Amino acid sequence: MQLVVFERRERSEGHRGAGTRTEIGSMGAAALGFETLDAVRHGTRRLGAIVPSGAHAGVVVDLNRALAVKLAGEDAGAPECEADSLLPSDPLDFLRRLPLSLDAARATIGFASEALEGYDGPDLLGAEIAMPRREVRLAAPVQRPGKLIALSLGDPATAVPRLFLKAASALAGPEDEILLPAHSEPLDFHGELAAVIGRRARNLSQDEALDAIAGYCVGISVHPFQTGANADTVCWSGDTFAPLGPALVTTDEIPNPHDLRLRARLSGETLQSGHTKELPIRMPELISRLSATMTLEPGDVILSGAPLGGLVGVQDRAIRDGDILDVEIERVGRLAVYVRGAAARRPVRSE
Repeated sequence: MQLVVFERRERSEGHRGAGTRTEIGSMGAAALGFETLDAVRHGTRRLGAIVPSGAHAGVVVDLNRALAVKLAGEDAGAPECEADSLLPSDPLDFLRRLPLSLDAARATIGFASEALEGYDGPDLLGAEIAMPRREVRLAAPVQRPGKLIALSLGDPATAVPRLFLKAASALAGPEDEILLPAHSEPLDFHGELAAVIGRRARNLSQDEALDAIAGYCVGISVHPFQTGANADTVCWSGDTFAPLGPALVTTDEIPNPHDLRLRARLSGETLQSGHTKELPIRMPELISRLSATMTLEPGDVILSGAPLGGLVGVQDRAIRDGDILDVEIERVGRLAVYVRGAAARRPVRSE
């Protein structure tokens, strides 16, 4: 399953759906279950899933609201409350309630897919519970991670990996831009596999480690060219320097995270073409090592580092305004983000 975090885009008056209470009456039998739903404010980030196949493949479904409609059709007494309990709209709450929330999500996307293909079921598109991709804006699949753990090769001469923490504020979504600081040393980037923790875990063995993962995303790390032993890892934590997305792909679709091809391009030029079997530290060892030091929590993000031997081009310039950083990982997805120079950065005002 491909889970996403999304917010609805504003729609013009001429393209309003049937999702408001005043419009429900005109929907007839297709309105079943919608009359209980409260409106969702534009800009609110919610958990969704992508319809995987069929005529409506790629449509984004609001899982919590779709489940409420499903429960209403089953004569549940308080469908919205029950949906909130089984399948929260908040991504972090969803991860905290695994595996029950994932079971509910699978049942709900099945219900939504059938409703979209049918002729007499609830009109999920009209009610803006299912939305074409162009009508939503995707955010990072993980919100407010407690820990964002990264890996670099340290000294290139020895290729000894180093683990360090990145600021959670470095996280960016698939439709965000990378904003370059006004005064910065030249910046490079690489693509990597990101694992999202799905349960609280400590002192895991390598055999247990993969069971703690909820799913995988494509990650991009922006960093200074200097990555040796004396490099300042604080520079890896710049705002927007850790794009993540486009979706959280659950582990049932990726049983082996070390069997994936990875490719990274800079404005069309291939710079990285590797394979996750060449990761600096394999995922079971990496998670086991981390869990021996710290408690891993739902929503924590672990970045794998760049596969060894994956560089196929020599980058002789820093990333700059107007570049497109494009990373694709087999079965996980493609993440392409635009780079904006210092002039694009807006001042941050306190509330």
